Parts: sequence; structure tokens; C-alpha cells
Amino acid sequence: MKRLLPFFLVLSSVGIGVLHFVTPGHDMFLHDTWRRLSYFPIAVGALFYGLRGGVLMALINSIAFIPHLLLYMGRNPVTYRSELTEVLLYFAAGILVGIISGKERRVSEKYRTVSRQLEESLTRVKDDARTLLSLEDQLRVSQKRSVAGELSSSLAHEIKNPLGAIRGAAEIILDEAPEGGLSRKFAGILIKETERLDKTLAGMLSMGISREEGDEGVETSLAEVVGHVNDTMSIRLKDRQVRLAMACEENAEQVRVDGEKVSQVLVNLVLNAVEAVGKGGRIDVRATLADGFCALTVADDGPGIEPDFFPKLFEPFVTGRDDGTGLGLPISRRIAESLGGTLVARNRDEGGAEFCFKFPCLSL
Repeated sequence: MKRLLPFFLVLSSVGIGVLHFVTPGHDMFLHDTWRRLSYFPIAVGALFYGLRGGVLMALINSIAFIPHLLLYMGRNPVTYRSELTEVLLYFAAGILVGIISGKERRVSEKYRTVSRQLEESLTRVKDDARTLLSLEDQLRVSQKRSVAGELSSSLAHEIKNPLGAIRGAAEIILDEAPEGGLSRKFAGILIKETERLDKTLAGMLSMGISREEGDEGVETSLAEVVGHVNDTMSIRLKDRQVRLAMACEENAEQVRVDGEKVSQVLVNLVLNAVEAVGKGGRIDVRATLADGFCALTVADDGPGIEPDFFPKLFEPFVTGRDDGTGLGLPISRRIAESLGGTLVARNRDEGGAEFCFKFPCLSL
């Protein structure tokens, strides 16, 4: 619409000039009306286009007024001068309104500039506030990890001594147990779990998950890892009335992985699922292989994860259980990252939660 405004202004000015020309000279009422109408396109031009617009519309209206002036040439000089003065008033009106409009436009532009600057400043303040909150969260996490390091250092020796005794007793049972018996199988599981727990304690001394230099980990088939965890958890779930179903796709069975790290993450996820579902619940674990990446999915039919709890799900010492430590998931995620993988969580549409531990295979 604004692009058509100049054409309307020029057309109206020309139209007023035509009305002056075709109106009889003695009909002063109509001529006075047309003269007053001429101020409208002048004022509109000045308001929208400033001083230049006002002067230009005054010029156009003056040119359109010339045929009317010619009618009074040679007549009463007083009437002719009166009509000629109208042209000067056209220019005066255009200049005055144009100057006022220009000043107002400059003030408006100044306010718009100030408003943009204030908006940019507000955006920067919000960004700075978000950065400060993020740094505060990082500092809080660092403080928690520092406390964890001190706590783990003080507890490590207290735990290692009974752990060594448990392993020694398990080795005696293993030596005396008959071949193929359940006691021999369970003693083997007990020895492996004490070894894993011992390495976990060593890693937690600095709240770190990475191994010492030269300790590359033991390559184990994924099927063996799944089977070991299944045997371990079956013993723990014997009296919990929780159904645990573990499956490893055929193409993933012989894939080689870091057995200890993968087992630790899988055990943590299954234990969390056990606490979530309670008695009578069901947990499904599935191992798959795609594009050189292994994926271990642990799904349960529990109540799921509260939406407000999602942002801090993997923070140390944050737990939804009264007896929880809040370290299982943070440690599991750091293990996943140390393997070059990821650990993510979601709520299932059919109910319950699902954790997906995805990591690259060591060899196929």
C-alpha cells in the first residue's frame, strides 16, 4: 500500500487542479473547498516523506493550481494576489509539516536505536546469566567430585581388606568344589566380581574411569559378557521376583569388547532397573550390532523417569532413591565416554524407562 501512496497523492493533486479548472469562476464556495483539499496531499506527503515530500507535493499542487490562476489574470488585482498567496501557503505548509515530520522521524529512529541497544544488552545479560549458571553447575559438580575423591580415598583401604578376604575364601571354595558343580560356578563368579570391584575402587580414587597406562583391558566376546552378567544378576534377583530377559543377536555374539568396562555399565543399568520396577517387574536387555557399533539396551516396565529429573540424571550424588549413592549412572556414562561411546536415557511410550549404551567394537 505504501508503494502506491505517491501515485494516489499525485492523482489527488491533479484531480483537485482539474476541479478548479472546470468549476465556474463565480462559484467561490467550491473554489475555496478545492483550495483547502489541496492541503491534504501536501500534509500526507510531508508526513510520510519528510521535507522533500512536503515541498514536492506543494510544487505539484501549485502546478495543478496554475490553470485556475490564469482565470484571474487581468481581473481584480486583489483577488489575483489572494489566489497567488495560496500557492505560497502550499509551500509553507509543506515545509512546516515536513520539518516537524522529519524531527519526529529522527526522534523515533533514535528511540528505535536505543530500543535495539537495550534489547541487545538484555540478550547479553541473559547470555551472561546462563553462562554464570552453567559455570556454577560445573563448579558444583567439581566440588562433588572432589568430595568423592576424598571419600573414596578414605574408604578404599577399608573395603580392600575384606574384599581380599572374600576373594581368598572364594578361591578355596573353587579349589575344593567338584568340576561342573554349581558351587564351582558361583565361586568363579564371586572371584570375577571381586576383581572388577577392586579395579572399580582403584578408578574411583580420583573419580576417574580410565585405566592406568599399560592396562588395556581384556577383550571378551559380547555373548560372554551378556552371559556373565545374566548369571551374576540371576543370583541377586533370586528373591526379588523380578523377571530378567537377556538376549544377544546372533551377529553380535562373537564381537570383541572390553569385558570389564562393558560388564560394569551393564550391571549398573540392570541394578537401577531392578530398583525401579520393584517386585513383579520385568527387565529386558538386548545386545545388537550395527555399523561397527554395539548397542546394549536395558528397558523396564517401571514408572519411568520424572521429567524434572532428566537434566540431572547423570550428575554425581543425584539419586531418586533414599538408599542410593548417585554414582552409578555418572560412572557408567564416563565409562561409555572412555570407550568412545554414549549412554542415553528415555521414557518408553508403553511405560517404563530405557537406557541405551552404545560403543564401538574392539574387533568383529
